[in-house]
Amino acid sequence: MAIGNNVSLKDKMIRKTTDKASKKSNTSNVSMGQPSNSKEADTYETIKMTFYIKTDLYAKLKNFAYWDRKTLTEAFNLVIAEGLKGKNIKDRL
Repeated sequence: MAIGNNVSLKDKMIRKTTDKASKKSNTSNVSMGQPSNSKEADTYETIKMTFYIKTDLYAKLKNFAYWDRKTLTEAFNLVIAEGLKGKNIKDRL
């Protein structure tokens, strides 16, 4: 890891973090296509979109995510899946 001339390695925190960075390898044992942590799992095979939603509904979604200990993405996907359950949905032509 390249360190600038103005950084003093006498500082314990800087020395500790530079040691960690130099010990990390750039290769991982994770197979391609599989999410390695929950943050990546939230966005695995997803599409990024922008929506305009009412402020009170957004607040309810945030509260739901907080109390169910889920991310906002997980909570949104759960609410959409439950809302579409049992609906007659056909593919567009």
